[in-house]
Amino acid sequence: MDSVVYEESPRYDSLFKGILALPVFFILFGIYYLYIGEVEGAIGMFATTLLMFAVFWAIFPRRYQIFDSKFRIALGGPFSFTVPFSNLEAARMPEGATFGINFPTCFSNERTVQIIRKKGWYVNITPTDRDLFLENLNKALADWRRSSKQ
Repeated sequence: MDSVVYEESPRYDSLFKGILALPVFFILFGIYYLYIGEVEGAIGMFATTLLMFAVFWAIFPRRYQIFDSKFRIALGGPFSFTVPFSNLEAARMPEGATFGINFPTCFSNERTVQIIRKKGWYVNITPTDRDLFLENLNKALADWRRSSKQ
């Protein structure tokens, strides 16, 4: 069983938090539709709000975890995205445009970490402290490589 070597929260910037507040406007519009007697419109707005909450809850990262032999992005509930160290080539600051699987919580490229996989697309994340995260991930990856050769 792997143990957690390092864990960090994602950094959510102000603009991204504004996007996360978007369902509040659908609730307000739903209340407005109820006020003017448009029950079907209100039900549609409330249903849209529930759908947005469910999607946001399921896909936005809660934690970035570094284990002894893998890297894991903990999403909502039982959902997660895992990269085993056997498939992890490197972790670095991105160079230029970043394409791949994005778990952004920040719109600044200054905070992004790019996980380069041997097979599959790159994975882009935004930890709170990029330098400390990179240091811990690269150390755990080096330790895993050293122990797996023995």
